[in-house]
Amino acid sequence: MTPVPARLVFVTGATGFIGSRLARRLAGAGERLRCWVRPSSRTGELERLGAEIVRGELDDVASLARALAGADVAYHLAAMYDVGVVDAGAMERVNVGGTRAFLEAVQRAGTSLAVYVSSTVALGPVAEGVGDESTEHGPVFTSVYERTKVEAHRLARAAQARGLPLVVACPANVYGPGDEGPNGRYIRDLLRGRLPGLPMKPAWFSYVHVDDVADALARLSTSGRPGETYVLSGEDRSLNDFSREVAALAGVRAPWLRFPAPAILATGVLLDALSRATGGGLKLPISRETAATSAGLRWLHSHDKASRELGWTPRPLSQGLPETIAWFSGRAGAPER
Repeated sequence: MTPVPARLVFVTGATGFIGSRLARRLAGAGERLRCWVRPSSRTGELERLGAEIVRGELDDVASLARALAGADVAYHLAAMYDVGVVDAGAMERVNVGGTRAFLEAVQRAGTSLAVYVSSTVALGPVAEGVGDESTEHGPVFTSVYERTKVEAHRLARAAQARGLPLVVACPANVYGPGDEGPNGRYIRDLLRGRLPGLPMKPAWFSYVHVDDVADALARLSTSGRPGETYVLSGEDRSLNDFSREVAALAGVRAPWLRFPAPAILATGVLLDALSRATGGGLKLPISRETAATSAGLRWLHSHDKASRELGWTPRPLSQGLPETIAWFSGRAGAPER
């Protein structure tokens, strides 16, 4: 029997938190990798996986289309994820412009299947209960990241409507060892005692382990249906309950003070001014954007569709959080990046 040749899988964002896990999973399954990275990206791990490295700018449609030649599947994970004092122009170029360029390149190259990694942020919070893939984002945004992901999500959905063979994935609040993003900063701030208190009315988030997200994304290349969107969520927790669980696992005291949303927002505005005075490089534990995001909103969406169609079951926090906090606890004394 003639063996089936390995697929060539194109990936943007393969050096990132989720993308690096996806690259390892795909390589472990015998897939051939072609990874599009920035000129300055460190690619040692990808090279050890045997990946072909293509360096370029994300808005270069012609170069992207050439790099897609011969690819059986294309993943677009490259994005700027940050909250607080951010470079709005850069975030717009990467999250919106980069997605637009990727979609056009897929069209030009005639790639048979593409997967765009959006976010449940792009679906928006729900007034009550739990949302799903059909949830529509309203006109109000709590952060630049949220706004740009909404715009990029709408570009992807419009491309699906035009017939592009595209699957959209919407991970929820992703956590796990190695997280250097906003969620990871929040955990570090908790461990270091940098949070004076928590909201009186906290937001609710769905927490999904990074390895489970990578697993679901890999499954989408074989079981996902083009034209469809899949929520990749996990276990729901209020921010305050999540904070207490993190503190208990780390053996530290959880913040016991509770503040009303206006007070947290005012503090965030003041600390943003301090951060800007330092050139934006100083990341403080509270910002206007983090205050707005965590003020009682319900960022909850069901993964029933992904579980039903992909055979995917995300692990509970009781399984994924201990290893995560052990990793952060080992780095609690490390300097800020």
